[in-house]
Amino acid sequence: MDEPLLTAVSAVGFPIVVTFYLLTTFQRSMDRLTTQLGNKTVTLNLHKSV
Repeated sequence: MDEPLLTAVSAVGFPIVVTFYLLTTFQRSMDRLTTQLGNKTVTLNLHKSV
C-alpha cells in the first residue's frame, strides 16, 4: 500500500493527495448521514400517522 501512495504523492504532490483523501472520507460520512436521516424520517412519519 505504501508504494502506490508514494507514487501518487510524487506524481501530483502531497496537498492534492491529502485533499483527495479528505474529500473521499467526507463523502462516505455524508452518505451515511443521509441514509440515517432517511431512516429517521420514515420512523417519524410512521409514529406521526399512529
